[in-house]
Amino acid sequence: MREEIKIYRSVWRNALLILCCLAFAAGSVLILLDGNEKPLMVIIAAWIGILFFGLGGLFVAYLVLKEQLTRTPYLVITDEKVIMNGEKLWEASFADVEIFFLIRVSTARMIGVKYKKNIEAQRLDNVGQWGRAARNFSLKLTGAQESIAAVGLTVKPQVLCDLLNERLEEFNRNK
Repeated sequence: MREEIKIYRSVWRNALLILCCLAFAAGSVLILLDGNEKPLMVIIAAWIGILFFGLGGLFVAYLVLKEQLTRTPYLVITDEKVIMNGEKLWEASFADVEIFFLIRVSTARMIGVKYKKNIEAQRLDNVGQWGRAARNFSLKLTGAQESIAAVGLTVKPQVLCDLLNERLEEFNRNK
């Protein structure tokens, strides 16, 4: 039995993201507070900036702070499965996974989880209508129903993907 691997969010990488989000939110506030007359579209865009960047920055800060205070890792890789402690607990058993692969969508990096055919259908059936629609969209866009966010971690996305595939191969050899 190999040692569990624990992967955390990088405080410094996420601090930069949080600062950028809060700077954009502050810029949106300054646009609203400017005394000049503004078109309605500028006012709407400023409010969207405040909500999107302000709440997004606070949410990322909450996730990083919660993880640091509780010392709960974002990812735990065991001999049998990978567990993600995101907004909710998620896990994928290596017995159900065919392969992990790197997904690049714009600047975001994710690890796609390609399930075995029978498991893929089963996971699709176990969600509601909205979940099924989201999974089908994700499947068409990225080739995977589910993915693991791999940006802002203490490990680079490619290294994480390689590590997951190594554990998957080891699991399949020891079955």
